[in-house]
Amino acid sequence: MQVGENMENLHFWLDTPFKPSKSLIPWFTTNFALVVVFILCTSYIPLALFNDAPIEVHVLILGGIAALVIIFLLWIRLYYESMWYELREDEMSWKRGVWFRTTGIVPFSRITNLDIRQGPVMRFF
Repeated sequence: MQVGENMENLHFWLDTPFKPSKSLIPWFTTNFALVVVFILCTSYIPLALFNDAPIEVHVLILGGIAALVIIFLLWIRLYYESMWYELREDEMSWKRGVWFRTTGIVPFSRITNLDIRQGPVMRFF
């Protein structure tokens, strides 16, 4: 896909809230999965291989990790549902947040530049 190729088909109407792309959900999920795999590879696997800890310790650690994964996957969906943006005649408004809500209003006259960064995971999605 060429840069700007898909942007020609997007229309953001004034005074109409819109959400970011649904690809934000798998992007968050993939980044979180990479962090969990990194933590498991660097901390738990060596602990399991070289430590004679009782089975209860392993169950407790893996159960805690599983609980965190479930909570985070639910949070990703709630976070996406809480996000919205709205373009007005002279400003952009946005709102997001699950537990802590954040609202912002940015006048177009205050925007001086726009930087876009994408890693390999974001480019994939």
